Amino acid sequence: MNNAAVNAAQNVFQVLQMPDRSGRPKYQRLADVLVEAIRQGIWRPGDRLPPEEELTQLTPFSLGTVQRALRDLSEQGLVVRQHGLGSFVADPPRELQDPWHCRFVNDEGEVLPIYSQAIARVSVFERGPWSTYLGPQADVIRVDRVIIVNDEFRIFSRFYGDRKVLKRLWEMPMDELNGANFKKVIVRQCRLPITEVTHFVRMQPYDDEACIRMGLAAGTSGMFMYAVAFAGKERCVYYQEFSVAPNAHSLKFPETTVSSV
Repeated sequence: MNNAAVNAAQNVFQVLQMPDRSGRPKYQRLADVLVEAIRQGIWRPGDRLPPEEELTQLTPFSLGTVQRALRDLSEQGLVVRQHGLGSFVADPPRELQDPWHCRFVNDEGEVLPIYSQAIARVSVFERGPWSTYLGPQADVIRVDRVIIVNDEFRIFSRFYGDRKVLKRLWEMPMDELNGANFKKVIVRQCRLPITEVTHFVRMQPYDDEACIRMGLAAGTSGMFMYAVAFAGKERCVYYQEFSVAPNAHSLKFPETTVSSV
């Protein structure tokens, strides 16, 4: 960091020198301050954060606390950690236009803006609820995303599909998945019509990863939704899960479920 950035960072970290009676773990306090520094523009997307050893000098915390805070921010998709290079501020989520599954509305019935960030894309070899729909022969892939609704609450989404069918979603650069409307990609680039989407909603405890991604305490319960999309009556295009953080907004589904190429 240059001198101006160092001075700004030191000012942000001053709050950590003060007595704290909140009971929050030290790593969470440090993570909050790092997020505030990013919000203030001290570090911008793509910027490298101070090395872990330097953060121990800027703060009253141990190396273990610093590493835990950075790991927490990485799990939330706010920081990208690169082995041997350090920790970098992640690119911000991009607004997702014409949302299909996460259409939350305000009191006036207006759809709230949502922003999505892809945080993982992997092959899936184990069986799960998606297997029933995608079939035993599917080469299953999963895309994990954090969806931020109106800067108020988060949704953690797991999207499952067949790599052979949704090849474009597997090959797209991860950066292009941020803010991407997967349904439109499937219809326009995979050339596959979506003729029906069915939603299922229930209340249940979130799993540990979902709690971390949404910034909630372990064991928190709330809305769990999964959606199944079909091309025709038999061919499943994708299976998608949503863990929705508690909020005060209504969820409104589209009036029509038919899309064509």
